[in-house]
Amino acid sequence: MELKIAENGVLLIDNAHIIYTHFSGVADEYHREGERDFKLIIPSEEMADVLANDKNKDGVGWNVNVKPPRTEEDDPFFTMKVKLAFRDRIDGNGEKYTTGPNIYLVSGNKRKKLTKEDVGILDDISIANVSMDVRPYDGFVQGKPFRSAWLNSMEVVQNIDRFEAKYAEEEFPEE
Repeated sequence: MELKIAENGVLLIDNAHIIYTHFSGVADEYHREGERDFKLIIPSEEMADVLANDKNKDGVGWNVNVKPPRTEEDDPFFTMKVKLAFRDRIDGNGEKYTTGPNIYLVSGNKRKKLTKEDVGILDDISIANVSMDVRPYDGFVQGKPFRSAWLNSMEVVQNIDRFEAKYAEEEFPEE
């Protein structure tokens, strides 16, 4: 994973790996209806320290989670929860529109910008690579400062097998 921190505090991340994806927003035992998130794998303790020490004016860094090693030979496992949201809005003319992160899926030689309705597909595909921009949201809960990570934009490259690649250009005839 390559990480840069922009002047505005946005994390510019390339060649990332993500796990525990919940792009669908469907309620389950860990999420309320509409909640969408995933975990970004932080590949090293050094990078986890960089994120934890990138502090806001209230002295709060990025919320990096550490799972201790399972065995003496293992290393600790570092992740960071990244949230995303799509919001329905009304413009000055009374027209409805949706705001949210720009998410692009690359599958073979095809690219598609995903919407609120179809972004859930990312929960079910094999992901080869991810690049993303993550912005901080700094706030207070019960008087205590916090920082959460929110997705600004993302490119997801799908692993495709040889048959998907072979038939990617073909479409089924209309019935």
